[in-house]
Amino acid sequence: MTAELTCRDWPSGERRPHKVAAEGVEPVLVVGTTGDPSTPYAEAVSLAQQFPAGMLLTYEGLGHTAYGRGDACVTAKVDAYLVELERVAPGATCRAERNKDQDQGQS
Repeated sequence: MTAELTCRDWPSGERRPHKVAAEGVEPVLVVGTTGDPSTPYAEAVSLAQQFPAGMLLTYEGLGHTAYGRGDACVTAKVDAYLVELERVAPGATCRAERNKDQDQGQS
């Protein structure tokens, strides 16, 4: 619940996302949640594509944000990137009901 409360006072409404100009930036990991009621998944996809070396980690689940909410798959992949600069594979996906045989992009 903490993640939802963090942005409760942020302005909302009909706004168009701006485009990112980030030439020369180090690889960026974007985590997109398919069932996020506040941030459309399509915007996460778009954002990751705008970075020259952008990576998208998809979390197939509900809720606003995925990192820091207890999902072992998301935590492992984000921590590996932040600590070891380990990139996620294209199509990397974590599912709310973790099943190792179904997760994609494990490498």
